[in-house]
Amino acid sequence: MRESEDLEKTPDGGDHDGHPRGSRRESLAITLGFAMAMALGYVLEVAWKRAVVHGFASASRDVIWMAPLSAGIYAALLLAPLWLSAPFFPRPAARAAAAFGAAALAAFAFLLPWTEIHRAAAAVLAMGVGSVAMRWCTTPGRVRAVVRFGQLAAAMLLVVGFASVVFRGWQMRRAYAALPAAATGAPNVLLLLLDTVRASELGMYGYERDTSPAMDSLAAGGVTFDHAVSTAPWTLPAHASLFTGEYPGVLSTSFRTPLDGSNPTLAERFGAAGYETVGFVGNPFYTAWDSGLDRGFLRWFDLRRSVQQVLRSGWIGQSSIVLQLSRARGLRDVAGALRSHEFVVIPKPGGDAPDAAGITDALLEWESSREARPFFAFVNFFDAHESYAPPTEYRTRFTKTPKARDLHDGEIAYVDDQIRRLLTELERRGALANTIVAITADHGEQFREHGISGHGNSLYYHLLHVPLAIRYEGHLPAGRRVPFVVSLRDLGATLLDLAGAARDLPFPGRSLAATWHSTDSIPAGLSPAISELTQDSVPRTDDPLTRSQGISLVENDGMHGIFRNLKTIRPLLFNVRSDAGEKENLSKDAEGRAVYEAQQARLRRLLMLDTLEVVQRREASVGPTALVSERAARYPTQR
Repeated sequence: MRESEDLEKTPDGGDHDGHPRGSRRESLAITLGFAMAMALGYVLEVAWKRAVVHGFASASRDVIWMAPLSAGIYAALLLAPLWLSAPFFPRPAARAAAAFGAAALAAFAFLLPWTEIHRAAAAVLAMGVGSVAMRWCTTPGRVRAVVRFGQLAAAMLLVVGFASVVFRGWQMRRAYAALPAAATGAPNVLLLLLDTVRASELGMYGYERDTSPAMDSLAAGGVTFDHAVSTAPWTLPAHASLFTGEYPGVLSTSFRTPLDGSNPTLAERFGAAGYETVGFVGNPFYTAWDSGLDRGFLRWFDLRRSVQQVLRSGWIGQSSIVLQLSRARGLRDVAGALRSHEFVVIPKPGGDAPDAAGITDALLEWESSREARPFFAFVNFFDAHESYAPPTEYRTRFTKTPKARDLHDGEIAYVDDQIRRLLTELERRGALANTIVAITADHGEQFREHGISGHGNSLYYHLLHVPLAIRYEGHLPAGRRVPFVVSLRDLGATLLDLAGAARDLPFPGRSLAATWHSTDSIPAGLSPAISELTQDSVPRTDDPLTRSQGISLVENDGMHGIFRNLKTIRPLLFNVRSDAGEKENLSKDAEGRAVYEAQQARLRRLLMLDTLEVVQRREASVGPTALVSERAARYPTQR
C-alpha cells in the first residue's frame, strides 16, 4: 500500500491536477505538533533556571501541564488562517503552509527572550527555520512523525504535570504528619504586609485621608511604632530580611537572584515549634514560589490555576505585546500595544496572582478547614503597587479626577476594607482569640519627591518609613505609641518572643518587647535601622559600606545619613523627625558634614560587627539552627 493512502481521506475531492485537497484536521495536527516542541522547550528552560542556574522561574509551579495548553492555544489562534483554509489548497501546499507557519512561530517564540538579537533578525531566522521545516514535511511519513511527536510530548507533559501536583499534595500531607506538638496555649500569629505602602499614607500616622480605618482601629488596640524603618526599598530583599532577620547586604537576593537556603527562615522557626505555616501572596513578581520566600511554609498560595495563568505559561504569553494587550481597557490601549512592536519576553512578566479580595477568600477558606494547632499565617497584599488600578468604586474615592497618588490611596482603602472583612470573619469564628496580629509594609512609594517615582531606586525616607502595629489582646498595652526608631529586621524575633518560641528557637535580630515597656529611655540592644539597596551583586571590597549599591542609617535623634544612594554618591544627611520630606540636606555645611562623617564611621563599625555575627551563625552546626535546617528539608511548600 502506498504511504499516501494511509492519510486521512477528505470529501473535498481533488483539484484539476488530481491532487487531494488539504485537511483542516491534518494541518491543525501539524501546527500542534510544532507547538508542543515550543512547550517542551519552555518547560526545559524553566527547569534549567531553577535547577541549574538557581534563578527565577517566572512561571507557575504548574507550568509543566500549563505550557502545552498555552502553546496549543496560541498556535491554533495565531495560525488559524493556515489550518482553516487548508481545504481550499492542494494537500501538499496545505501541509507545507502549516509546517512553515508553526515552525516559524515556534522558532520566533524561542528567540523572544534573546533581546540581544534584533527583532528583524529574529524574524528572518524564524522564517529560515520555517522554510527548513516546510521542505522536510514533504512526505506523509514525516508529517505523521510531527503529529506523533506532538501527541507524545503533550501526553508526557500533561501526565508529568499532573503527577507533580499529586506528589506535592503527598509531600504536604507528610509534612503535616511530621509537625511536632506545639506548646500548650501557643498563640496564633497573623502577619499582614502591605506591599508598597509608606507610613505617612495611613490614618494611624496622621494622614488626612481616611484610607485605613480598619487598620487604624486594630493599631489603637495595640502598639504602634512611630518610626519603623524597612531594611530595603523594594520587595524581595525587604521580605527576605524580615523572614531571616538578616540585613539585605548579606543575603543572596537581587533582581536576578532569589533567596537561597543559607539562613533559616521565620516560617521554619515556627514550623519547628509545631505551627502550621501558610502564606498568601499577591505580588507575582518577587513573592511567588520561585522567590525563595516560601521556604518553611507548608502551603504557599501564589499564582492561581486559571485561564489567564495558562495563557502566560510560555514565551508568547510572556511577551511584552501580549501582556500589553491583556491589560488593555479599550481600543486605544490595543492600538498602542500593536504600535509598540515589543516582541520580547520581559525579565519578570509576573502571573495571575490574587488581589486583596482573592487573598481574603483563600485565607478564610483555608482557616475553615485547618488543623487544630496554632498557625503562622503571612499575607502580602499587592494591590497598592503600581500600576494603581483599584476596583471601580475605589477609583474616585478621594477625587473625581484621580491621578497616581489618588489611585494609590484608593488601593489602600480597598485593601483596608478587605482587612476589615478578614478580621471580622475570623473574630466571628473565634479564630482571633489568642492571636497576635501584626500589620506592616515592605517599603513605601515615591510620587516625584526628589524628582523620583516608584521604588527600589533610592534610600529616601519615603521608601523606608513603613507602618508597624502589633495587637495581642491581654498581652500588649492598648493605644501605646513607641517613639523610638526601630528596624523591621527585629519583627521576626519579636513575633517569636511574643509566641513564646524565641528561647528554644533563637532568631537574628532583637525582640522589640522592651520598647512598649519604656517610654523615656531607649532600650538597649535594638538592631540599628540600617537599610540597603541591593539590586545586583557588587564587587566586594574591604569597606563594608560598599557591600550593596546603596546604604543608609536612621538614628534615634532623627539623623538619616545616606552613604550610597544608588548612583548618587554625594553626602546626604537629613533630620527625618523635623523634616520627614527630606528637603534640607544638612551635610552641606561644616557642622552637618561632621555629623555625617561621624555617622558614617559608626555605620562602618556596625556593618563589620554584623558581618562577623553572620559568619558565626552560619558556621554553627549544632543546636536549634541544625534542628530547623533538618526540619526544613521535610517542609515542602504547597499551593
